[in-house]
Amino acid sequence: MSAATNRTERAQLGLPRLIILCGCLALSGLVNASSSGSYSSDLTPRASENTQAPAYPSGQSRARGALEAIPGRPLTATFVNPGLRGERFWDMVTDTMQAAALDLNISLEVVYAERNPYLLKKLAIQALESPAAPDYLLLVNEEQAASELLTIADGHDTHVVMLLNGLTREEALTHGTPGSLHSSWIGSVIPDNHTAGKRMATQLIKVAREGSPTGQLHGLALIGDTRTPASIARNTGMVAGFSQDQGVQIDRILEARWNTRDAEHLTGQYLKWVSRSSGQNDLIWAANDAMAEGAILALESAGLTPGVDVLVAGLNWSPEGISMVKDQRMLLTDGGHFMAGAWAMVMARDHADIEDWPPRTINFPMSAITHDNVARYGPLLENPDWEAADFAAFGLQASRDDYEFDPMRVLTQMLGHQAAASGLPPQAPATQKKTARSSALMDTPQ
Repeated sequence: MSAATNRTERAQLGLPRLIILCGCLALSGLVNASSSGSYSSDLTPRASENTQAPAYPSGQSRARGALEAIPGRPLTATFVNPGLRGERFWDMVTDTMQAAALDLNISLEVVYAERNPYLLKKLAIQALESPAAPDYLLLVNEEQAASELLTIADGHDTHVVMLLNGLTREEALTHGTPGSLHSSWIGSVIPDNHTAGKRMATQLIKVAREGSPTGQLHGLALIGDTRTPASIARNTGMVAGFSQDQGVQIDRILEARWNTRDAEHLTGQYLKWVSRSSGQNDLIWAANDAMAEGAILALESAGLTPGVDVLVAGLNWSPEGISMVKDQRMLLTDGGHFMAGAWAMVMARDHADIEDWPPRTINFPMSAITHDNVARYGPLLENPDWEAADFAAFGLQASRDDYEFDPMRVLTQMLGHQAAASGLPPQAPATQKKTARSSALMDTPQ
């Protein structure tokens, strides 16, 4: 029996101890999954690992880039995808990146590290040393495997853009920021995982308090890992969100390694502990939709009704998550972070075209799909046609301008495309415009 399962037999963990624990998770390694399985962040296998998912699930070809004026000279880029072919989240990253590349006159190659940090390094070095080395190399600092590649890249003509997982604080002490110590490193594009994690917790409390305005609330947190910067930010956001209400007690933080199976098992063990101790469970915070799905399966197996007896929040904007929000088994799915690859393409295009474009780090917002807005945005994400988005529109006009990367703006573009195709007037945008540099809590789009 693993440490995570053993913890279901221990005394309850109050929020003060929770805050201390979350700060120490990455160093202590105390949190472990209860069953064996491969690790990688935000990975949900949905297809054969030997079969690449289609670039465009809609099956439509993208002809717009060939028909309309496209920017600048042709560029080449290689994305070292840290995941496996056919994995839901990494397919979403690749799909939007491919769409942006075609909008921006960039020839994109995608190679897969198959959850192996050593293979990630090998593939990156192969790209750098190739006689036909790309203009741009796109890296994810998965399991902190990419930082040492910055030094290697300095000896080549290829520029590096990091996405999704940037450097840890410790790595930043050695490698600095884009352009400061490494001439090859021109930028990073990082989603605001902290605010997303906090927003999920805040919404869980808000809705739970509608039924229990003053009583004690008990919950479970299912985290993905304690190593990657994105996961650490999401976890600390969760702690910050639950800390806002002193009447909330998170009884367990369990590491389900981003997958449905581990989450279902761990949640089932937790529910047995709750039953034996005559306790209660009001809410479950899950760091991605796959783990939220596992929690929901465990709740249903225990005779509980998700969304009624226990509130569940997830993250990813996955088709599965959208479906669970639609049927109200899940309160919300936060997300939009998979568009980081598309934004990296925009940055590469601008770096090539705009004189004196300065190296930079862009932190862009994520948003929640909830019961209030799923009817509007859900269909766009259940069967996405990224051809309807115009990623070139997010480019800068001058080197010192600020990017306004926002996944909700992409969805609004797609709604406008649908309206134009149907001959109906587009609806007014539902969200207040926010810049990618904003660190404020995003208003939930309606």
